[in-house]
Amino acid sequence: MSSVPSPTVNRCPDLAALSRAAARDLTTDIQETLRTQDRYTLALAGGSTPERLYALLAAEEEGSLPWSQIHLFWGDERFVPADHPKSNTRMATDTLLEAVPIPDHQVHPMPTHLASPDAAAAAYTETLQEHFADRSRTFDTVLLGLGSDGHTASLFPETGTAEARRSDDAWVRAVTAPPRHEISSRLTCTIPTLSGARRAVFLVAGEEKRSALTQVLDHADPSLPAAQIRPRDTLLWFVDAAARPSSPE
Repeated sequence: MSSVPSPTVNRCPDLAALSRAAARDLTTDIQETLRTQDRYTLALAGGSTPERLYALLAAEEEGSLPWSQIHLFWGDERFVPADHPKSNTRMATDTLLEAVPIPDHQVHPMPTHLASPDAAAAAYTETLQEHFADRSRTFDTVLLGLGSDGHTASLFPETGTAEARRSDDAWVRAVTAPPRHEISSRLTCTIPTLSGARRAVFLVAGEEKRSALTQVLDHADPSLPAAQIRPRDTLLWFVDAAARPSSPE
């Protein structure tokens, strides 16, 4: 079994600084990677935390990006229409896609227009399998968030046991979020699919994330899905001071 990369934690004063640091890191990795390969695959995160990052990428604040060589995917999605206010696809469209010259055929949203979440999960599995030979080598970078309950993508502590999540043989699953979440019907890449990424980059901001972040970073609590992400090469955390007031002694 390959070694698990140790997390590198980048602590930033606030969300604006976090977003700029993440934009700089991602821009650099895209530029350097495309010197040796023809395309770059990036899985986007939802929620509010990545919005500033996407705006910075759209504006190319940290450097120009070859959009003709970038393919975009999603790590998870709410099973709502693509124009729904809570759609991860809509958020990315509004903040990033409408502002950059990326070819339509290189944007791969989860197909929430299909009849059921299970059908959408099966279709997205086929999409991923068209681009990746197996789950051990998926995205160049997957962007991820952290919920106050320790969830990441749409994988929740209640989504099976830690062992079941780790050994899941599916690429994508339809899941039901716990009642504390506003929209229960979700699609998500599984832990093995997310861990097949070369790089996993977490973006975490806000005091409400502090306890979960401590459990993940300082205790590697396997009951929290965010602690189970094990990318092939690099595990980065960009966190703000509200979520991580100070580094552990």
